[in-house]
Amino acid sequence: MTGTETADPRRWWILGVLSLALFAIVLNNGLLNVAIPQMMRSLDADVGEIQFIVDGYALALAGALLTAGTLSDRYGHKRATLLGTTVFGVGSLVGMTADGTGQLIGARVLMGLGAACIMPGTLAVLVDVFPPAERARAIGVWSGCSALGVAAGPVIGGALVGHFWWGSIFLVNLLPVAVVLVAGALLLPESADPSPRRPDPVGALLGTGAMVGLVFGTIQAAKHGWTSTWPVTGFTTAAVAGICFVLWERRHPYPMVDLALLRRAPFIGASVSILLLMFGLAGTLFVLTQRLQFSFGYGPLRAGLAVMPVAFAVLLGTVVCPAVVRRVGSGGSVAVGLAVGAAGVLVLGRVGEGYPPVLTGLVLAGIGFGLAMGPTTDVVMSLVPPERSGATGSLDMTMQEFGNALGVAVVGSVLAHSYTSAMADAGQPSAARRTLESALTLAERTGGDAGRALAASGRAAFDHAAGTGLTVAAAAVAGGAAVAALLMPGRTPEPTSAGDETVAPAGATGRRAPEDAHVRTPASQPPASEIAAGRAPTR
Repeated sequence: MTGTETADPRRWWILGVLSLALFAIVLNNGLLNVAIPQMMRSLDADVGEIQFIVDGYALALAGALLTAGTLSDRYGHKRATLLGTTVFGVGSLVGMTADGTGQLIGARVLMGLGAACIMPGTLAVLVDVFPPAERARAIGVWSGCSALGVAAGPVIGGALVGHFWWGSIFLVNLLPVAVVLVAGALLLPESADPSPRRPDPVGALLGTGAMVGLVFGTIQAAKHGWTSTWPVTGFTTAAVAGICFVLWERRHPYPMVDLALLRRAPFIGASVSILLLMFGLAGTLFVLTQRLQFSFGYGPLRAGLAVMPVAFAVLLGTVVCPAVVRRVGSGGSVAVGLAVGAAGVLVLGRVGEGYPPVLTGLVLAGIGFGLAMGPTTDVVMSLVPPERSGATGSLDMTMQEFGNALGVAVVGSVLAHSYTSAMADAGQPSAARRTLESALTLAERTGGDAGRALAASGRAAFDHAAGTGLTVAAAAVAGGAAVAALLMPGRTPEPTSAGDETVAPAGATGRRAPEDAHVRTPASQPPASEIAAGRAPTR
């Protein structure tokens, strides 16, 4: 596709459907977190069962992403999107009617499997219908709706749980599911690999094991420490399965992943940049929502509303992103965006009392992230022909999901360690050193001047710890800016041009395409000069 004159005239409506699907699956995690206390009381669930309810979704999503993306290339990206939406809706119905923790865990796993089909499927459809000139903006809007879902989850969840029963957080999913199924069936075009590769069940099994182990280890590290048994087991499993996956894929005639792609600087730069962006965003929201409640005295609903501006700022960043890309290129937009985002996170780590400084930091961070989200994914997707965009999109989504889990784990660990150290340095009792909540509970029981002094000491220690955690998040985002400046291209690479170093097909890994080779896909068209000269057929 060379210009808007050949683009699907319905593409912006299609983007609305794709963005709604992504918004729905991201929103649900925020809804669930607010409903956990009511679930525990209603289902008589212990902490371990609640952890499985929360983590079952993330593990199913991480494990199925790569396989789902590959299958979407084979059987069709529209089919993958609609199938994933159906499975997500069925999981929501099961969760809404669940009367035990077993059913609820199963529902969350189903929803995770559905989300694993939706994410790469929607991205692949987007790449197919938007011309290169509009693709970064479209991807930015699509990604911005994901950020909106993250920010809106606690707000909508608080309102639902406050007025209805906990099952309403699953009921609310059914409306977007119905809209996506109906509108998607009418609007979404089908696209698939015209020469699909044979299935690779061994690669799928090894890839699933590697991703489940990696995400499981990261989640458990946030809860139990990085050197405890479960994280070490998860990381060991991920390392063994990952090494076996690479060795298998190198020898397989029809690999799930083109390993040549993993050696290209633009792919490495974009993937690391988006991972560090999500690391910073997830870590920032994790710390900030707690700080607003513990230090500012906000309730859960007010805290959720207070962080909402970051989502709208992300959308604003996606609007101005194309103009920035035209001036400084894709890599420049990502580097500038992440530098601005890091500055915003740093502001959030230095604020005292009062909301205006928080709002300033959120707006800066959101605009910066909005400038970076679209170009990173656009660069990754531009490295392969559209018919392979499902598998490649799943790699991009995997990096984002891992960045999200890693941000919460690392920044959360820094927060906890810094708080404990500050309380120990202040000479406070060990019962008050674990969390600020434990310190406030002990202070309430103690009462009097001693209790007030303990509470003040706990809040001061938490403020210090939050600043340290946000500084780590800002440093990660700044690191992403440096990576983008060094490795990402000044303009989006175009693998369909003659002489470009494209991702080679299976059996030709690492080789350059012939000088006269052109990749012809349903979304591409020969240059007008070739048509005029009679050297290329018209459609």
